[in-house]
Amino acid sequence: MPLMEYLQLLKVKGTFIQVGAPEDMLPQFSAFAFIAKGVKMGGSMIGSPAQIEAMLKLADEKKIKPWINTYPMKDANQAIKDFNDGKPRFRITLVNEKHL
Repeated sequence: MPLMEYLQLLKVKGTFIQVGAPEDMLPQFSAFAFIAKGVKMGGSMIGSPAQIEAMLKLADEKKIKPWINTYPMKDANQAIKDFNDGKPRFRITLVNEKHL
């Protein structure tokens, strides 16, 4: 796990969240990676199957939909450019239209 490389991608005062537990120990890292940019590190469990089911049921009942920008797989390069330009509001999703 290239943790130091991930931390370098964070903006100033950004947050790195480890979702789930990695198979191996987290690698060693320098405190200066946090101090220099004022970043934070946290963790989160994904949730049990029952918690996931309850969350999905609630989302369905309340008609909660994700905020995503979809791109056909053939436009992956454009999606990366748009991402780098800060155009997506929340998430970019590549769609494999061949298998819809």
